[in-house]
Amino acid sequence: MFAMFKQLFNAFTVLFMAAEKGASAVNHLATWSEETAASFADEARVQRQAKMNAMMREQKVTDKQLSVAASK
Repeated sequence: MFAMFKQLFNAFTVLFMAAEKGASAVNHLATWSEETAASFADEARVQRQAKMNAMMREQKVTDKQLSVAASK
């Protein structure tokens, strides 16, 4: 009877260890996806700023003109 309880507790231990490893794997995947999304957002921000700078050079917009337009 004691051998049965020992096997039962060993089974629970293995089951909980497997659940912990699964949760850890999900945590790593969530961290990876969050960092990748942040990287994409940073790249998009840089690209938008580059487009804005190119457009301003093309239109010859000065910083003084921008400040006047922003104050209106």
